[in-house]
Amino acid sequence: MKQLIRRILKEESTKQILIDEIKYFGIESAERLVGDIDNLLSVLNIETPIDFLYLFNDLDAVKSEDRPEIMLFRYKKGKNLMAFDNKNNNVSINYYEIWSILENNFQLSKDEIKKLTEEWLYEVYGLSGVRILPYRHKYLIKLT
Repeated sequence: MKQLIRRILKEESTKQILIDEIKYFGIESAERLVGDIDNLLSVLNIETPIDFLYLFNDLDAVKSEDRPEIMLFRYKKGKNLMAFDNKNNNVSINYYEIWSILENNFQLSKDEIKKLTEEWLYEVYGLSGVRILPYRHKYLIKLT
């Protein structure tokens, strides 16, 4: 029984380490710890696209110092995962950390990603009727 408890605690500790790695250092860093993205998703028991999005349910929402009409969603300053442009009602999703995983690993189309993230943004952050855009621009990622 003690062995089982130790194993469960070790597995949960490993999962939390990987989740923290994703949050503070990014997907690629966490992937390297376990070999590849498929292993990462497996270790974290992420079976569906919404399971993956739920990893980001606790992002800090902060107003951009550079552009006050933009609300930034992130764990770490200078590493934004989403940017909500209140003026244009757009949410830009970080392509490298979120969008590409939904596209490549869950085989979702652009429209499916938009629909799923719209539902998730409403459920978790209360954002509704927003236009979802992938972004690859370093400028948005680095906004403060």
